[in-house]
Amino acid sequence: MDEAVSTTLEQLLNNTQLFLSYYNNKQKWTALYPMASKLAEQYRVLYSKQPFALQSRLTLYNPSYSYATNLVVSQSVITAALCKSQNYNSALSELYIAATLIEHLCVGAQLNKLCEQTPFQDSDKKIWKMRHQLAAKVMLASGDSAKPVTQLLAKLNKYKQALVSAPKIMLYDGGITLIALANIISMNITSNTANKHISLYKALTDLYIRTPNLFALQLIKSLIAHLGPLLPGSRVLYAEQTMIYLATDAQQRHVLISTANPNKLTWYRVKATLNDNPKQWHCTDKTISFKVFNSEHVKPQSELEVDKAQSLLELISNIKLQHEYSYKGLSLLMVPHPLVIANLCEAVKPYNKEHQPAKDLKHSLSMVGYYNAPAIIQRVVFEQLVNVTPHPLQAYVTNRLNGLVKIMALLVSKNDHDQFEHITLPLYAYAHFLLTQCSTQLSRKTLIDDTPNKTLSAPICSYFGVNSINTEQLTQQLTHLLSDNPWTAALLEAEQTPKKHLTEAHKLWITLKIVAQNVFKPELSLTPWQQQTLNEQLKILKWHNQADFYQQLESLELFNSI
Repeated sequence: MDEAVSTTLEQLLNNTQLFLSYYNNKQKWTALYPMASKLAEQYRVLYSKQPFALQSRLTLYNPSYSYATNLVVSQSVITAALCKSQNYNSALSELYIAATLIEHLCVGAQLNKLCEQTPFQDSDKKIWKMRHQLAAKVMLASGDSAKPVTQLLAKLNKYKQALVSAPKIMLYDGGITLIALANIISMNITSNTANKHISLYKALTDLYIRTPNLFALQLIKSLIAHLGPLLPGSRVLYAEQTMIYLATDAQQRHVLISTANPNKLTWYRVKATLNDNPKQWHCTDKTISFKVFNSEHVKPQSELEVDKAQSLLELISNIKLQHEYSYKGLSLLMVPHPLVIANLCEAVKPYNKEHQPAKDLKHSLSMVGYYNAPAIIQRVVFEQLVNVTPHPLQAYVTNRLNGLVKIMALLVSKNDHDQFEHITLPLYAYAHFLLTQCSTQLSRKTLIDDTPNKTLSAPICSYFGVNSINTEQLTQQLTHLLSDNPWTAALLEAEQTPKKHLTEAHKLWITLKIVAQNVFKPELSLTPWQQQTLNEQLKILKWHNQADFYQQLESLELFNSI
């Protein structure tokens, strides 16, 4: 039997306060990161099931907990809401919520002093200045598993300052931007002794006007759309009474409770335009703070979530490169995917002299031919698949992927035997794997060491900031999606085959990585082995010399975009 929402909610708040208190006990430090990860999971799960219960933490300040705990709870809820508004996966959401929980771990006492407007001593100032470094040190007591969180904390203060500074400062990490936004908002809305806090919507408006960062602006707009115009727990005026707003049902009726009778809450369900006061207020009543959310009246609307990615994955799996299709056969597979057809009509432009898009599916197929069509369709679907996989670095991953595809297309441009779409399809599948299975590891760094691996070449994931991956899982996913594409096996084997045992098919992938290294990490010189492999492969690929190839490469206008 499921636990009552009120019980789960109260336990979550109690556990948050307990987590923050463990900083004072050094013997507990090794347990803090696993505890933060578990708490983050609980916040994410409860938010996905009962968003109203957690959103109410943004309006209901609980005096049973310290200011520090109320602040951390507010910030964790805002982070969960931001992640939900972006449809980030579980791993990413939990990483960002964990970073939010950890951020204030070492400064609970200082936060409470801020609330009370008690001046900081010199020791307080030092701890406040070093709070993120201290939190990172405590987290690393749990081992290397905490490194992703410490990397987020390292730049958090810089990002927070940049988001509210007048000159435009470039911020490249969307995840840190999200956490910094949640920090700024929660510091502004959490009730304090001086009563200088503001409502969530006022905080979001002020930030929207003030921040020059485009990603932050997009996050703020998405959050407002996700939350709607009224916040659970906020006070509204209805029928000349001050009531508390809890939720809006499927029929767009607002669920309100009146506290006029101290012995019994009166419930209302009304259709009316309400103006609420969403500024956080002190609520000592456990029924209002927790138990009202057990009611059937405040259950969230059951949303039928369409898994866009899954339907696209099924389409990729159903289209085989080695199968001879008719228009009817392809039409049956693609009619349920009008956006894929529209994108295909655009994708076939290079296949006609006028570079005009096709009118419809039949026209597209006639332009490219039924032999070429399956690979082109798969490429279009993969491009769409990458575009519907939410991630703060999605635009960067797409740009880097497109760069690798352009390099491969140029490498094989003199090859009349193989269709370049066949060769590049595994790159799209690889990028999709990184977005879904390595979401917390992706970064803008190109992780190729100055001292290269003497046995194996650097894997493609290193061009997306991922140090290592589960090769068994990668093989399984790519093989499932592209079972009849021989270039898939060549790519996977090239990642694991010692240099002295590489075949020509393997070496094509190695050559791609060598050229990509020159483009995306130009300061790193090629090794003699890389230089020799590049020369050999360019001759096999019918290039006269390196100078000719690099002249053509420059025309692609690729650069090490950060």
